[in-house]
Amino acid sequence: MMSRAQFARLCGVDARTVVRWETPGGPRPTGAAHAVMAAIREKLDADPGNASRVIKFLVGAAAVGGLAYVLLKLLGKVNGSTGDER
Repeated sequence: MMSRAQFARLCGVDARTVVRWETPGGPRPTGAAHAVMAAIREKLDADPGNASRVIKFLVGAAAVGGLAYVLLKLLGKVNGSTGDER
């Protein structure tokens, strides 16, 4: 499972922002954070059986701060990749 702090780092926001996003009726992500969440949602919707692989990939990418790389990989734009990381 990805921690709130890891997810915040992936989205380029503070962990408190993620807490606010999780609050019912709270603000919703915008900008790059919205793009990250939309890409994750698209990837999981396309292949829900690979949720654990997608999460492992995201945790790894968050650790190195690879926001742009994550977006490109999840959307399958890097070298014709499908975004599936093994």
